[in-house]
Amino acid sequence: MSEPSFVVTQDIYKASYPPISVTPCRLECLTRNVIDDFLVSVDGDTIGLAPGYGTHSVFSAIAFASSSQVLLVQLPKDKGKAKRRGGSGRGKDLLQSLLISASTKLAFQMDILATSLYSDLNIRICSAVDLLSISNSSRESFQALTDAMGGASFLNKQNVSALFDGGEDLRKTTNKQIALQAWTAWRAANLVHMTERVNHIPRIDTKSLDASRLAVFAKLARDLRCLLALKPTSVHNEIVKDPSIDKDELTVTCARFKTRVQARDVRTIKVQVLLHGQQISFAHCRSPRVNGRMVRLKLDKPLKLPKGCIVRLTTFGKESLTGSEQERIDIVLRALQKLFSIASVPFFQAIWLPQEKPVWRTSTPSSKRIPIQFPRPLNSSQENAVHAIMSSNRIDVIHGPPGTGKTTVIAAAVMNLSRCSTDDTSMWLVAQSNVAVKNIAEKLASVGFLDFKVVVSKGRHEHLYEKINPNLIRSDKLAKDIVGVDRQLLDSRVILCTLSMLSNPCLSNVTRLVPVRTVIVDEASQVEVGDFLPMLSLFSKTLQKLVFIGDDKQLAPYGQGDVPALQSVFEMEHLRKGAVFLDTQCIMPMRLGNFISKHVYDNKLQSKHPHTSPCCRFIDVKKGKETQSGSSWINEAEIRAAISEAKKCVAKHRSYRIITPYDAQRARLEKALESAGIPWEDRVFCVDSFQGNESDYIILSLVKTQKIGFLNEKRRVNVMLTRCKKGMTILTNRGFVEGAAKDTLVGLLAKDVGPDAWEEV
Repeated sequence: MSEPSFVVTQDIYKASYPPISVTPCRLECLTRNVIDDFLVSVDGDTIGLAPGYGTHSVFSAIAFASSSQVLLVQLPKDKGKAKRRGGSGRGKDLLQSLLISASTKLAFQMDILATSLYSDLNIRICSAVDLLSISNSSRESFQALTDAMGGASFLNKQNVSALFDGGEDLRKTTNKQIALQAWTAWRAANLVHMTERVNHIPRIDTKSLDASRLAVFAKLARDLRCLLALKPTSVHNEIVKDPSIDKDELTVTCARFKTRVQARDVRTIKVQVLLHGQQISFAHCRSPRVNGRMVRLKLDKPLKLPKGCIVRLTTFGKESLTGSEQERIDIVLRALQKLFSIASVPFFQAIWLPQEKPVWRTSTPSSKRIPIQFPRPLNSSQENAVHAIMSSNRIDVIHGPPGTGKTTVIAAAVMNLSRCSTDDTSMWLVAQSNVAVKNIAEKLASVGFLDFKVVVSKGRHEHLYEKINPNLIRSDKLAKDIVGVDRQLLDSRVILCTLSMLSNPCLSNVTRLVPVRTVIVDEASQVEVGDFLPMLSLFSKTLQKLVFIGDDKQLAPYGQGDVPALQSVFEMEHLRKGAVFLDTQCIMPMRLGNFISKHVYDNKLQSKHPHTSPCCRFIDVKKGKETQSGSSWINEAEIRAAISEAKKCVAKHRSYRIITPYDAQRARLEKALESAGIPWEDRVFCVDSFQGNESDYIILSLVKTQKIGFLNEKRRVNVMLTRCKKGMTILTNRGFVEGAAKDTLVGLLAKDVGPDAWEEV
């Protein structure tokens, strides 16, 4: 049975309007009479729409609004049960007929609504208008919303914010809110001063789109919405010690890029002053001034910082869209509005539409196979990978397990392509993280290739590039004119940067001088494939070759654990099937390499390493106990054991790093090292931030002693276990490893090395 009708009184517009009658109706109960009763209230040919979304942004409801009535169609949670009853089939047909009618349908974020209709119900929509397209502001901003609603002067802004807060989660959006959102869309479009602006917005007509292309657009839109939903609503901004204050202005230095204070942030930042663990005062601020890692905060009231106090910063509210996220949304929207056909870009077709045959607009790179010249010997699989990169293939995928020389392959390819280059040869080497970009740059320098430039963001990562400082260009120091940029590049035809930086408008003069023709992507297995959209759109006229290098047995794209549908190119079978496999690792000691080959790489990975003796120690931290710390975990006994192991490494002058799965444990370990008088900076890492790095000796703090948690994530555990070049010490609880965790990769390793590898503390 459908829920009873109810009445909504709008408080969004300052003007007074009659009450709105809302008729809820389950999809299986939808009839022609119900639709006709609603259509009688439609004056003219415009209907306001608003969706309700549930888990993973799946459609849960859709509201249709006229000036005085709303029809709220609720979708069944158990679609299989509804289908067996036969009602949803008839209801769906009636819903489809309403959505493809001649009436103009209006909604905020019509692109998401239109693609969700197809994803979840296989329903199309015609004559659909995205009201947010009226605004020039970011689509996720409050300014864009008020622009689309007719302007702030007509609105009760506080009520507008409340109505659209929480947006896509039905646990936060009530039937009343969905109904009122739909009516607001109708009202906005029918304001006198808005009619002409609405008429100029290109219509969305998914009925005219090819099914395979529409399915891709729908997945791209859904994947991004799911990723945006994972953004935290608050962030503890880690800062280094000794902040300073002058009246009501606080100056701090951010400790980590991951938890940095964002420039031009409109969220609220709370500043707490703690003494002996207790809050003694606090203040708030907005719009911080960011200069690299240094941040100046204008507080809403003065604060004092007594001796011995600790200052804590917390940012409340979701992070704004990045430039690349905004561009992803715009690309799909423009495609739906037929303003730009990303689906006609050959590389888009090759990645997302394998059933289509791309028509390449650019000339084919040379396919001539030449001898490889490189200052270090390459094994046969590395040579095959370099030849693939130098071939006429448009897309190549290279699968490189830990220690197999992925950056060596990149360096060899760059050197040999440069050696055989013509005047128009250019290469862009990109990765998801600055650490990976740094590794590539240092590899190039180590083999004597110095004709490259690295573009980095101001203040964030320059410290990573000390060894290649002459090759560094800070993005804020790029000359504004093309002549100045030309002088800075010094004729370099090889440019390194992160994937997000590649699409940054500040590089426009760089990409004019060094066109984006060959792009080599390291860490490609960590990149959600939709993140390549901005690059493919922006450089569709120049791009000739794409190379994806990575390992789908290591870190997955961010969010894949929560949203399994997310993919990297390695999960796309038509791209993966021709991948070149790098089959020889030379970093891990033999015993560990052979174990990883057997349990992760189906015995396809060979090991060549001088260390053949046991390299792995387990320390049974009997008193260790996992303790929750916010949303993370700590283990105090393992912290003490880790400090003891670190002291041994320092005494023996060993190069070491400490890795842990949990951020709270990482922070505690850093503080413990500092308190012990041991160098702590660049010593402790979470697993996710250490892929691509290694150290002679690795100390692992597993933290967990009861629930398996992180150890169930085989890809992340593979990263954790493959970072050492000489030896590894694992701090854990023996009963836990040999009991609950015995079937995990760590449990299997403990069994492989045997009982003699265990020590007690």
